[in-house]
Amino acid sequence: MKKFVGAILRLQEALGTFLLAVFFVAIVLQISARYLKIPLLWTEELANYSFIWAVFMGASTMVHEKAHFCFTFFRNKFEGACGAAYEIAISVILLGFTVPMFCYGVVIVRTFWNYNWITLPWVRMGYTWLCVPVMGFTMSLYTIDQLLDNLRTLRAGGARAPEPGKGAA
Repeated sequence: MKKFVGAILRLQEALGTFLLAVFFVAIVLQISARYLKIPLLWTEELANYSFIWAVFMGASTMVHEKAHFCFTFFRNKFEGACGAAYEIAISVILLGFTVPMFCYGVVIVRTFWNYNWITLPWVRMGYTWLCVPVMGFTMSLYTIDQLLDNLRTLRAGGARAPEPGKGAA
């Protein structure tokens, strides 16, 4: 599962980075076009939607890095089995949000699939809304991976493995 999660994480980071670059290029084009008095109406929509996708992909990767949805004050107070139990509680609470985000995200995509962008009518709004179930799915995946790690820690009597992205100290 670690290889699968790692591959999804790398793909998501690359997608987020690419879409942030698209956002930047669209903004530069928009500024240049206004300065040159050339109407490029589609750049605003492209900038908005690529930024939304980039933020949603970044938020999901932060869940993998445990940089979202936690109180580090409490995390630093607990060690061993108690720390694992705290992390399990956080994971269960997080799943209470991410699983419905995935499920309702699928409903949103289905509902808005046949709507079109205003300035680029050949682009479906479903692609724009697809970021919601993608984020919900990947956040759930990363959370389940962390939950399994913490359950292993509890079974091992509290010996904790290093956090993602951090080597052994």
